[in-house]
Amino acid sequence: MRKWIIRGWGSIKEQLYILILLFIYRLLWGYFLYRFVRSAVVPALLRYPSENAGGSAAGRLLYYIDAQLSLSSEPDVRRWLWTLLILAGVRLLATPFIRAGLLHELHQESRGERGLFFFPGMKKYGLPVLLFSAAEWVLTLLPLYWLLPKGYRLILSSYWEPGLLLQILPYILAWLLYVFIIRLILLYMQFGYTGGTGILASLLTAMRCFLPSAALRILFGLGGLLIFLVSAVTGFLSPGLPALFIRQLAPLPSTLFDMWGLSAQYHLWRSKTKDS
Repeated sequence: MRKWIIRGWGSIKEQLYILILLFIYRLLWGYFLYRFVRSAVVPALLRYPSENAGGSAAGRLLYYIDAQLSLSSEPDVRRWLWTLLILAGVRLLATPFIRAGLLHELHQESRGERGLFFFPGMKKYGLPVLLFSAAEWVLTLLPLYWLLPKGYRLILSSYWEPGLLLQILPYILAWLLYVFIIRLILLYMQFGYTGGTGILASLLTAMRCFLPSAALRILFGLGGLLIFLVSAVTGFLSPGLPALFIRQLAPLPSTLFDMWGLSAQYHLWRSKTKDS
């Protein structure tokens, strides 16, 4: 596994301009999303009848009831939710095109080519990778058709019995494991499609090297989780300028781990494809 990590790092050094572009993109996206959410969430939180402000349990219950009624009847709330949904949709549509550019860059680099292949890759493979992503979204959401009704009932009942939330945990863990496997397999299929080796062959490769590929994903996922925890803990223990500085820089190492993980997976796929 070490050699694929090292080769992945070598690819990152060739893609430094992409790292900078994606850092700026994520930084600006996070800032505008934060400003948008803050404009709606903060006024709602100021109305919350906290115990420290003399609020009662009955007042908090009325607050939750009013919030549920607002979701279905208040035009401003529905307009805010629709805007948030559209922004999330734009982000979801942009992500496959970014991945297409990265995959094309990796393929060209492995062939010994040098140049700026990111944007041509977005144009050439953006729509096919978007179809792979659409399949991933459908397969990810499909189990929720059965899980959400049960989870919704348990969440409502947990207001009076918080212990009921533990019953949801096994379902959530099983769903996360399912999503983990689906995303990993579809990533290798995208390697095969954009690399011209075939989707079916890459599917078989993903099954053959599932354990090392899963280990790589977990390893780099832990790296991203560490960045999130550092940012969250700093904001909790030292709010102010240090927390703001770390929060603004957090997209850089997070993007680095994402790109590094993708490159390592690519080199693992390529080594297994060449061996076969």
